[in-house]
Amino acid sequence: MTDLEKLEIERQCEKLSISYARLLDFAQYDELAELFTINAVLNAGVPLAGRENIRLGLNERPAKLRSRHVLTNIHTEILDDETAKGISYLSLYRHIGDESLTSEVVEFDGPAAIGHYSDEFRLEDAVWKIHQRVLTMSFRNPKYFARR
Repeated sequence: MTDLEKLEIERQCEKLSISYARLLDFAQYDELAELFTINAVLNAGVPLAGRENIRLGLNERPAKLRSRHVLTNIHTEILDDETAKGISYLSLYRHIGDESLTSEVVEFDGPAAIGHYSDEFRLEDAVWKIHQRVLTMSFRNPKYFARR
């Protein structure tokens, strides 16, 4: 594998992580589910196995939840022509309440949580996809996770 091929794979995996955050924050769950392999596992607190279960689980997120997933320190390691692993740090901002149903700015006093995603990426039908994504929290403010 050439250095250019490695860079292309790294970029595709990085784009998957960024797309995940954007689609999740804007409640585009059907598109988000398509970022995953058919037999993928997503564990962001509740394990979901399989693309369709991921789609169903994401569609259960409350409409009153507004979030922004800020990803940094994205690192990808190519394992072979069809497999890569990665990590990305997460700063999560969120609000649950009626204010989140509007386009108005919601006041808050800090991040809801800080953690990281551990990822496995696989080539499926000539397209790089997320095969496994596991969220590990390092810091969490419980008030941003209470259902209102």
